[in-house]
Amino acid sequence: MGERLEHHELCGPGDYVYIPAGVPHLPANRSTTEPCEAIVARTDPNEQESVVLRPDLDALVPESA
Repeated sequence: MGERLEHHELCGPGDYVYIPAGVPHLPANRSTTEPCEAIVARTDPNEQESVVLRPDLDALVPESA
């Protein structure tokens, strides 16, 4: 999360993560053996229209753990 994905947040069962509007972020399951499930809620009624893809950040995505 962050302009260059410089902040990392590890979360587990029952955790809540708030990401302010306009902050670049990438949710990811870095495990190669454990599945991940998440409930995502957005407050923007036009959420799909608000999404901005950032392919310039693809190279910053870490490899799987």
